[in-house]
Amino acid sequence: MSTIPPSVAPAAPVAMTESTTMKVEDQVSSAQKAPETANGDAPPVNWESEIQLVSSLAKLQELERKIHELRHVVPSRLLEPLATLSDQKEPSGVTYANSPMHLRNGLDQAARTQVAEIESFKSTWQGPELKPVWAHVESRIKDSNGQILQPTGMWEKDYDVLLEELLQAEKSKEQERLREEEEAERTKAQSSEGGWQAIVESFIQRGVPGVRVIKGEGAPSLAIALSKAGIIFHIGGLKENDGSAVAEWHVSSRAAPGRVPTKIENSITECLNSRSRKWDLAFLLDMISSYADLKQTPCVKCQKLTNNSAQLPTIRRAQSNQPLEQEPQVFAFDALHSSCA
Repeated sequence: MSTIPPSVAPAAPVAMTESTTMKVEDQVSSAQKAPETANGDAPPVNWESEIQLVSSLAKLQELERKIHELRHVVPSRLLEPLATLSDQKEPSGVTYANSPMHLRNGLDQAARTQVAEIESFKSTWQGPELKPVWAHVESRIKDSNGQILQPTGMWEKDYDVLLEELLQAEKSKEQERLREEEEAERTKAQSSEGGWQAIVESFIQRGVPGVRVIKGEGAPSLAIALSKAGIIFHIGGLKENDGSAVAEWHVSSRAAPGRVPTKIENSITECLNSRSRKWDLAFLLDMISSYADLKQTPCVKCQKLTNNSAQLPTIRRAQSNQPLEQEPQVFAFDALHSSCA
């Protein structure tokens, strides 16, 4: 059910107080001069989207709130340094000038601050985010022959709150969709012929450079050696209660006898075990193999191999929008320092 009443939705972008509405026609022409996209056209806007309408209303509502604040620039905030001339009481935390020079400096600073605030407001009003909103406002005003589209002249909702609710609901729907997709993938993988052994064989046949797989015997387990990084990981599968499939794969570093795992090995192991898709062995094998060139792979964010603490990028984050139709599916990962993640 739509959150915006039918009487409001068609005129949504101009549902503001009368004082702000009267400013629209004066500002539209200058707002149309706002920066355009790279191809010279304004970005497309879907005015049938409830989130787009509410988002636009929230922007307009915030503009009006800012207008009311700016009305106090003169005399309240601009002349605040002169307050001691009529009132010797100093509000908590405010230090007034004690000489003409200090008073002049205070007035100069107050003027610069308030001018910057006004310029920021003008930049927002005429900026690219509001350009399509003002264009829609102008269109609706023309369609109504210049009549105020919301005659009450008052906001009916707090649109920033409403926008947050809509975005949260959209996020929940997306998370549920992803959960259902992942569950379908999990069921397909666990029911595939050959099970986890087939996944390991497929990975071995790809011949990833610097990665050697050591098969375990009996229980679902294997080891992976990263020759360039000099690290060996052990992978063990935890079966579901009915023993029909592996519910989760756990990773541990395998240090040589008499040697404790290094800080880098512990950091990588922690990252591997905090991954999503803990049931997906193919995902895990690709994630581990992304560390094969650990000492040559820079961070995607800072573009440096080591950060200010001389640490390597030991965090791996799966890249988005990876092709699902690829067979076998290969996952790609970005390298990040812990300080850049």
